[in-house]
Amino acid sequence: MLSEWSEFLHRIREFFIQKGYLEVHTPLLLPYPNIDPNVEPVELTVRECGKEKRLWLQTSPEFSMKKLLSKHRRDIFQITKVFRNWECGKLHRIEFTMLEWYKLDVGYEHIIQEIGELMSYLGLAEGYKVTRLEHAFEEHAGVVLSEEEEVFKNNLLAYGYEFDDKEDWENLFFRIYIEVERKLGFEEPEFLTHFPKRLSSYAKVEKGYAERFELYIRGVEIANGWTEERDPQEIRRRMEVFRGGRDLPIDEELLRAYQNFPPCAGCSIGLERLFMVYMGLESLEELYF
Repeated sequence: MLSEWSEFLHRIREFFIQKGYLEVHTPLLLPYPNIDPNVEPVELTVRECGKEKRLWLQTSPEFSMKKLLSKHRRDIFQITKVFRNWECGKLHRIEFTMLEWYKLDVGYEHIIQEIGELMSYLGLAEGYKVTRLEHAFEEHAGVVLSEEEEVFKNNLLAYGYEFDDKEDWENLFFRIYIEVERKLGFEEPEFLTHFPKRLSSYAKVEKGYAERFELYIRGVEIANGWTEERDPQEIRRRMEVFRGGRDLPIDEELLRAYQNFPPCAGCSIGLERLFMVYMGLESLEELYF
């Protein structure tokens, strides 16, 4: 399997280089953590030149690559190690390999097409389907999704779901979403689009929906892509919300980079998961390299 993994990575690099992307390498150890509401960074204390410093291992190369984009305005990609605390299970590792890329002057729809081309290039699939998130909820959970918490709770009650009155919208959404995810992408790879704006992460919001997608193959989440939000004040606001009271500093360098940030779309893929699907395996535990 070691040789198959090596050839798999080679083919991915080949795909992006042939498309004109520049391969980049950014630091693993950061002075500012990636701030994501659903991801916990790994914090380290290091000693440099006799002084103690607080640093973080990257959970994604996203912030570092965006700083490069603001300076160089090139289509770029990277294959790198990332680290996430508290990860556990057959589809999760604290350390894993991530592919991340950004293309200028396009939206997330273009990235979906490009992933379709990548899957064909790898011999993984020759087609895919695109499903709106609310349609997936209706088909697989029998629930009409609403971003209004009271409406959503009433819909859940109408369909026989039970929950604690203290549970908020996010908890209820993800409780059901976990069940929906397991049913996606079995006939062919399936992209979910039109996420509620409260799940926008750092994606642009247009007409009440976040311009982002998630890709599923045989019930496994593979990719997360988006059209980039470019307003530095909006990015700051989201960072403040996303850190949720955690003692995580805001990356002021990144916010300055947004002052000169080009229109673009990006995507990240956990490569061990994609390789697992590529090899027809059911768990990351079956990978032995």
